Amino acid sequence: MLTELTSRESLEGALVETTDDVNTIYFPFSIRGFLEDSFPESPIRVFVYPPRGPRKYWFMIKDNEHIKVRAFGALGSNRAHLVIGKEELVKAYTCLMKNVVCDLEEANLNLELFYMNEKQCRQALNFSQPEPSLPDGYYFDEVDPLTEGELVNNTWQHAKEGDLEQTVAKLARLPSACVRYNGEPVAFEMVDPAGFFNNQFVFPEHRRKGLGAAVESKLIQQCVSAGMKPFKTVSRSNRSVLAATYTSSQWTQWKENGRPVVVIFQEWAVNE
Repeated sequence: MLTELTSRESLEGALVETTDDVNTIYFPFSIRGFLEDSFPESPIRVFVYPPRGPRKYWFMIKDNEHIKVRAFGALGSNRAHLVIGKEELVKAYTCLMKNVVCDLEEANLNLELFYMNEKQCRQALNFSQPEPSLPDGYYFDEVDPLTEGELVNNTWQHAKEGDLEQTVAKLARLPSACVRYNGEPVAFEMVDPAGFFNNQFVFPEHRRKGLGAAVESKLIQQCVSAGMKPFKTVSRSNRSVLAATYTSSQWTQWKENGRPVVVIFQEWAVNE
């Protein structure tokens, strides 16, 4: 049976245990943020098995206050929710849900995960390296959460009700990067409360100029300087971004036995 970690001491221990294992890559940033109250809009609960000794399973609930699709609904619950995990674990969860819930349907997004290893993080901290270059007329800046949060949110293909408030909170509290042209944001990327890179976007008229790579490199520098270990997921259907990430010196692909690990974002919603 899963045991919830409720004390500050146990959560601090969980932070240490999960920090250097790619299998628990979603946990450290979330736990640290909870302990430091740095993102109160997304409280978490952490469960483990077994309760003592080396952990075999880790389970985390995130309840984003502005989003109606809540992360990890309890088995037997009819609440809409989102589950994220390795393919085999999510498939097991699917079987359990279908045995106990009849009016929710699942939709899967299959992804590959990329992270930065210690060497790559050290290279990002090498301040002798020049800042990512931009074409003439373009420059790095910050996004204004209050006046530009809606613009950023509207470019995210997965945005739904409640995401605008969450996007504003991300931009206000977490690292983000932006490129402007004539004063307007034309490329940007931000960080999710779970720590992964989120919503890299370049407006169509500004594409094929290296802005996506530049804004990502800028965000990497910010995150590593803040003590974060950057990671991101890429949809398996996004072949162009996958191809670029495979060959990037900044990223390491999560593989097991020489094969890419598939991560599934699985949304459970009411069948209308």
